[in-house]
Amino acid sequence: MEIKIFNLKLKNFKGIKELEVVFNGQNTNIYGKNATGKTTIFDAFKWLFFDKDSNDKKDFNIKTLDQNNKPIHFLEHEVEATLLIDGQDMTFKKVFQEKWVKKRGQSEQEFSGHETNYWIDEVPVKKKDYEEKINSLIPESLFKLITDPSYFNNQLKWAERRELLINISGANVSDEEILNSKEEFSAIRKNIEGRSIDDYKKVVQAKIKELNKQKESIPVRIDELTTTLITEHNIDYEKIEKEKEELNSQLKTTELEMTDVQARAKENMKIADQLTAAKKELSDYKLKKETEYSQKYSSELINLQNEKRIIESKIRNKQDEDNERLLKIKQDQNRKQELYKKWDEVSNKRLTFDPDAFICPTCKREYETEKIEEMQKQFENNFALHIKSEQDAINKEGQAINIRLDENTKAREILQQEIQELNSKLTEISNKITEIEKAKENDNSFDVTSLPEYNNKIKEIEELEEKVNNLANGDISYLQNKKEEITEEINKLNKILNERDIQEKTKLRIEELQNEEEGISMKIQELEGEQYALEEFTKTKVELLENAINSKFEIVKFRLFDTQINGGLIECCDTLVNGVPYSDVNNAHKILAGLDIINTLIKFYNTSAPIFIDNRESINSIYPINTQIISLIVTTDSQLRIEVI
Repeated sequence: MEIKIFNLKLKNFKGIKELEVVFNGQNTNIYGKNATGKTTIFDAFKWLFFDKDSNDKKDFNIKTLDQNNKPIHFLEHEVEATLLIDGQDMTFKKVFQEKWVKKRGQSEQEFSGHETNYWIDEVPVKKKDYEEKINSLIPESLFKLITDPSYFNNQLKWAERRELLINISGANVSDEEILNSKEEFSAIRKNIEGRSIDDYKKVVQAKIKELNKQKESIPVRIDELTTTLITEHNIDYEKIEKEKEELNSQLKTTELEMTDVQARAKENMKIADQLTAAKKELSDYKLKKETEYSQKYSSELINLQNEKRIIESKIRNKQDEDNERLLKIKQDQNRKQELYKKWDEVSNKRLTFDPDAFICPTCKREYETEKIEEMQKQFENNFALHIKSEQDAINKEGQAINIRLDENTKAREILQQEIQELNSKLTEISNKITEIEKAKENDNSFDVTSLPEYNNKIKEIEELEEKVNNLANGDISYLQNKKEEITEEINKLNKILNERDIQEKTKLRIEELQNEEEGISMKIQELEGEQYALEEFTKTKVELLENAINSKFEIVKFRLFDTQINGGLIECCDTLVNGVPYSDVNNAHKILAGLDIINTLIKFYNTSAPIFIDNRESINSIYPINTQIISLIVTTDSQLRIEVI
């Protein structure tokens, strides 16, 4: 598809009151010094089709401003263009204007916003249909690429540029083909497991990072363990083992002696246990009976005190409610007095006539008597209706107040009766509590020793004590002391032997950590080998892509990867002009580079559109390209000068 501009009309657009540029579908030079409107022509063209200016900004001012930089109101801002689309003309028109409305009862209009209207071939259309038609001719993204020489390098991200170039190149080399092309990629083929190359790079990088983190922690852990080792000592562990064995033999002999003595004293211990149990039963029985007697009063007293607290809470709540209703009654009574006064004021109002109301505002003559009487009657009827409306409103509010007063008064009577009943009940419970507390304080009649069961238990204890006194006592205290001394010596020896075991375990753990560190280093080395192979894969793929891409261009070349200081590769998409990065060349070379890119895009998409070249004066001759070129050239001309080539 070939798109050219036949003509472009501007009206009240960014300071241009009215302008028509006739391009006739030919290359055109537009001359003028700065601020004469050259770029405004490009802005108008972009706004007409895509609602943006030449810098791809959507929010820009198209209104004409006055000398104080304020928008001039009530203007229609209009752009119209006739395009030649494969030789057939089509006209597009867009008008942006203010909306002013005059509300009922107001003499002046008010600003209420903006509206935009659209036409295609002089037929009014909706915005949606307008945009769909333009997009069917050429999508906005493609239009930017093939009309603005700076758009590819200045607006697209490097990844977007790279993807576009790969599509243009037609290079269809799959990752699998590259992996199978070299033996050094065998590890990647083996481990990739269905992932993409980019995802596998992330996996390898993450594994290396994690292994390095583990490796860095190992020397610290080895140092911590090394500090716990005893480097110099003269401990004879074999001698200590023999001493421990001898002490264990002595301990066994002592325990056998203790068992023999304990067997003889076993009978004594049974009786002693019976005596202890009997004494405990007596103590438990005494405590139980005394507790039962003490709780005789406590349970009833606790219940009464709980009931007292509940009644006191109810009294407080009902008193609070009574106070709230009393306050509402006072407020309604005050409002009722205000309504009485308001009724008197409304009832005493009198209608007075303004003499000027009966004079014609046009001819300044007094109306005829019949019309004056008719107007007075209308005024009186309106006045009477107004008075009645106010009185009805007062009556309605007064009736509502009376209902509330009656409701709150009855509610207070019920509340006061309930409060009185609760106070009576509270007095009754308080008196009961006082009686129980006095009875509990004066009751000292309970004596547990008077109970028969208590005396029977005392008699049983006395009999058991007599049996214990008549039995021989088997004393094993000396054997117990001997056992403790032997055990203490064994524990000392165990502590020394345990230290030996800890030392051996620590040495073994240090060796394990050293082996672990070596194993991690080997894994890192293997992964770094895969990482290098991945870089070589990327380099191989990119070289193939670079060759395929660069063959499509005359002036520019593209670099799709960059070598870092450490030899690693990082993906990119840099435009080079004669080997110099795009960002470092002058404006003329940037424009030429952009034209070279556009020329390739035109061939690839088989679509061309007018190219606008700003600051064209910096270039002596432009890159030959088969499309309409509109050059914006800075000169000393104070007015726009248009030259169709």
